[in-house]
Amino acid sequence: MFINLYAVGKKVYFSILIFIIIWNGMIFAAPLLIDKGGIFTYSSEFIYGLFSRTCHQIDSRSFHIAGFKLAVCSRCVSVYLSFFIGCLVYPMIKKLDNKILPSLWFLMIPFALLMLDVGLDLLDILENTFISRSITGGLMGFVLPFYLIPGFVNFLSEVRDFFSQKKELNIKKKL
Repeated sequence: MFINLYAVGKKVYFSILIFIIIWNGMIFAAPLLIDKGGIFTYSSEFIYGLFSRTCHQIDSRSFHIAGFKLAVCSRCVSVYLSFFIGCLVYPMIKKLDNKILPSLWFLMIPFALLMLDVGLDLLDILENTFISRSITGGLMGFVLPFYLIPGFVNFLSEVRDFFSQKKELNIKKKL
């Protein structure tokens, strides 16, 4: 049975793109909703609570809108916004049916820079700044779609192959 890899890639790509748009939207919605007050405050508190699972949300390390911090810190904002930009750029560089991951060096270099920024700060050698957190987070976020999109395309195509082969075997057994 023929599996349309482009259709799989398209579904993966748009699913990830929609998810990251909603994710980024909530980051910016939290301070805007709390600013409106009333019932919107509950929605804002829910969003802050949701993101507290993924980010420390330290006020002094966060960007602010309308006098309230975003739902995540400056590094996380950079990761998520850069991930979105990486998703937008992805189809200009790779085909949506691509299953080949780039060299791990493209992932390890931004990761090493991010860990260096965190490590030097934790060891009180060099305090990181909004700029260093934003750059390291941005680099990390930008490269992630180039691993996640082909990874999911590969995974889902293998799952589809497995089930289509299983279906063909069941048909042959019945004959």
